[in-house]
Amino acid sequence: MSDTFVAAADGLVEDGVQESGIPLSDSLRHYLAITLARFMRDCPGLDRLTIRVLQAMDADAPTPALRRLADECLIATSLFRARLVHSGGSLGHYMGLGQSAYDAARMVEQAHSFPDMRDVIVAATDRGRGESLTSRIAAARAGSRMAREALAEDNIVAFPAPRWIV
Repeated sequence: MSDTFVAAADGLVEDGVQESGIPLSDSLRHYLAITLARFMRDCPGLDRLTIRVLQAMDADAPTPALRRLADECLIATSLFRARLVHSGGSLGHYMGLGQSAYDAARMVEQAHSFPDMRDVIVAATDRGRGESLTSRIAAARAGSRMAREALAEDNIVAFPAPRWIV
């Protein structure tokens, strides 16, 4: 992997940590930078994510394959949210899918910190782009600390909703 990609990704992670105010452990910072650098070079596979993750879990796929799928979920929920939601999925579904894939790969810290890693990427890349209220509520319900704090500033609490309400 090129040092240029790693340096750029490390800068993005640092910017995201500063912008979001979310502290990440050193191991998560490095993991996130390497993951971003890998996807700067190789485009993530966004198609059929749910099916690919479920098939990998059913087949007891090796850890690297599960990690790659979890990383794709992380990148997809961070950078390609609109595409995921437009194709009929929910942000919460894909975030849970990524957490489950990290968990199956025995990457407990990444599984537990998935929402925070996602928020750091979003903070680093979304400057100047406003999210709709509906998007912020969906992100808050999916575990986004940044979305919950933004909603709290407007005195809004994103309670869990019944499945038939979005």
